[in-house]
Amino acid sequence: MKTRKTIAFLGLLTVLLSSCQTELKLARQYIATRPKIEAAVYFPEEATVKVEYNPNLEKQTEVLNGFSQDLFLDVMYNVYAETMFDYGVLVYVPENTEEVQVDSIHWLVMLSRMEISGRITEYEDYLFSDTEEYRYKHPLNTVNVASWFEVNDGDWKPVLFSEHNLMDGFDSRADYSFWAGRIDYDYTIDTLKLDDIYNYAVYLGKLYAGYTYDYMMNSYVGAELKKKGYSYQVMLRYDPYKKQLRYADEDDWFVVINE
Repeated sequence: MKTRKTIAFLGLLTVLLSSCQTELKLARQYIATRPKIEAAVYFPEEATVKVEYNPNLEKQTEVLNGFSQDLFLDVMYNVYAETMFDYGVLVYVPENTEEVQVDSIHWLVMLSRMEISGRITEYEDYLFSDTEEYRYKHPLNTVNVASWFEVNDGDWKPVLFSEHNLMDGFDSRADYSFWAGRIDYDYTIDTLKLDDIYNYAVYLGKLYAGYTYDYMMNSYVGAELKKKGYSYQVMLRYDPYKKQLRYADEDDWFVVINE
């Protein structure tokens, strides 16, 4: 005989599964009914670029020496536009910036603020033997990119935020000799170069384009679910190349800032 708890759990599971299937159905509907979207997209002429001093290490990174924010922003904008096209969104520059059409298939997207910070992050490598714990600290160059987006599809959405780090490549190796009672430790650091940072602009352009489309899709799904009396359970990501929907990994989307 099923207990009350079992019955309640099964009932809750049925509701959750029904909601998830509804989310997928609505997302597919959104994609099918909006094959052509136009978006006026503006990126800032300048980003805030700074190099942070690490007082604990008494040093600062030199990874941004010679860095061109103009090139970084240009690369990111072009890749953003190209990727949005893959999602079925045509990025354009309006003739009159004072009269931009905004509705469900005409968007206004603004990267209103970007901060690029060069810093040194102290990475701690942990190794364990049967009886001992070993810690090795390494200063790694880090480029932190924080971005704030504002989107309008007839209504202004909340501010959307994303922050990611690009770091030196790091790898370590260890051989522990039980009889000698010692550990032989070695490591390599692949130091960041300017080309790596500009390649990161390519990565971010693709990422932000996907985040933008997915946010708009999920906003539609959430609004439709609310009409049906459901609460939104998961975030969905769309792959325009495989034509597939999937559930988003944790933190793999814009952070919504409700001001």
